[in-house]
Amino acid sequence: MQCTLNFSSEEKSGLLRFLKQFPKKKTNNAFELLRCKIGESTATLYTSGKLLLQGSDCEKAREKILMGVDQDDEPVLGIDETGRGEATGSFVIAAVLAKPSKMRQLRDSKKVKDLEKKRRLVEKNALGISVFVIGSDELGLLHKQGVNLNQIEATAINSWHNFFTGIGKKPKIIVDGSPLKGCKAGISFLVKGDDINPVIGAASVIAKSVRDKSDDKGKRLGWGSWGKKKGL
Repeated sequence: MQCTLNFSSEEKSGLLRFLKQFPKKKTNNAFELLRCKIGESTATLYTSGKLLLQGSDCEKAREKILMGVDQDDEPVLGIDETGRGEATGSFVIAAVLAKPSKMRQLRDSKKVKDLEKKRRLVEKNALGISVFVIGSDELGLLHKQGVNLNQIEATAINSWHNFFTGIGKKPKIIVDGSPLKGCKAGISFLVKGDDINPVIGAASVIAKSVRDKSDDKGKRLGWGSWGKKKGL
């Protein structure tokens, strides 16, 4: 049996301190920060923040790690999009509000084998889910008005920021990718965040699931060649 947990770069130092209390094992390559024995399972921490648990009691080892590491487990709003580099179909932006400890098994949807199983896991454990879907026809109309994908995504991000501000909640908002012009102050961006932050990974899963299930396969008229430059 095996399971995977994902930790951000900021969380790795605390995780390392926690894992060093267990019997150490020899690492196999330069990408492994640490290997140790927890019960009957082996825990391998990689430089990316991925923690692989392998063994007959890996679920028990996982719970022990989460209880020991996730002491400051405040909800995070993770945001990711899909369909940016496609010539057809919708552009989907998803936001998931969740405690990181509840999403440790999630990562970049492109690396997920059973997408719908992971989607159900997100829906079960999330505190909230919100999705923006902009169809192919609407994208063509927005393009005629001079609106690009970065502006669309920034508008969605700001709407979530405004919603939580309006109800007196201020979760940390983390968006996958480089900073976008026009986003409100206090919003964080994380390059490759969908693969290293579990809540962004959860948003990635939701976004891809929604797009994959969409009947919108229409061509995005007027948007030219997709994927060459972010924001075309």
